[in-house]
Amino acid sequence: MTLPNVAIIISNYNYGEFVLDAIDSALGQDYKGPLRVYVVDDGSSDDSWKKINKKFDELWSSRSFPSGDKFNKPYYRGDIQSFRVSAKNFWAHRIQNSGASTARNFAIWEAWEWADIFAILDADDTYAPNKVSRQVAKLVEYDEIGVTYSDYIVHKTYQNNDYKKYEYKYPYSFIHLNGECIVHSAGLIKKKYLEQVILPNKEFYDSALHGPGSGDFIGCTEDYDLWLRLSRVCLMSHIPEPLSFVRETGKNQSMKMTEAIFIENAEKIRSRNE
Repeated sequence: MTLPNVAIIISNYNYGEFVLDAIDSALGQDYKGPLRVYVVDDGSSDDSWKKINKKFDELWSSRSFPSGDKFNKPYYRGDIQSFRVSAKNFWAHRIQNSGASTARNFAIWEAWEWADIFAILDADDTYAPNKVSRQVAKLVEYDEIGVTYSDYIVHKTYQNNDYKKYEYKYPYSFIHLNGECIVHSAGLIKKKYLEQVILPNKEFYDSALHGPGSGDFIGCTEDYDLWLRLSRVCLMSHIPEPLSFVRETGKNQSMKMTEAIFIENAEKIRSRNE
């Protein structure tokens, strides 16, 4: 059987301390089928882009486009820096700070013509080596399954804490999904079903729900919105294994969410899914 093409999407904003771990875990998958890694740096103000560039230096020859080039892409009109290491199936782009939704949308569209399955990895998280192979096996087992999601290990390192805990996600039900979001780094999504939930403005993740990290607005409900939309067009399957590793450092963008923003975004999501 021919295995599907898998694109791992990594969106980064000021996670220079962790982003190379995320990239290494994506490149280090034991998946036997075609796999590409797409990194989008969302205009970080730390040393993230410098470290990503250095990673390219380690991965043989690369090609680059100078800073400030504008690409006439239907899904992004701003400035872009791009690198590609084809020997390792590794792409990296730097865009103007626009928010995690825009960064992920950019990467998904970059991989769209090639990919059959998308894996979403936050830049401060990592994958177990068998993450992709284990979850793809379930996705190809049944055509009706459009999403698989795993359990994960949370490593908390703030507020005088340093401990790890296993987070078990209940077998999928719409009731559980309404009350408990699936973290980005747990899920893999079939393209054929992702295509069915594209928003009218051609976005997958709603950029209105997660603003730029450099601004005052942080939403962090865009993943919840996407899972709810997907739940209406396909089956979602739980993999009861800890296949992702999630960091809680106190610097996570989700921790900047205010109650007022959450209530506002929840109302938007509720009205869309009624």
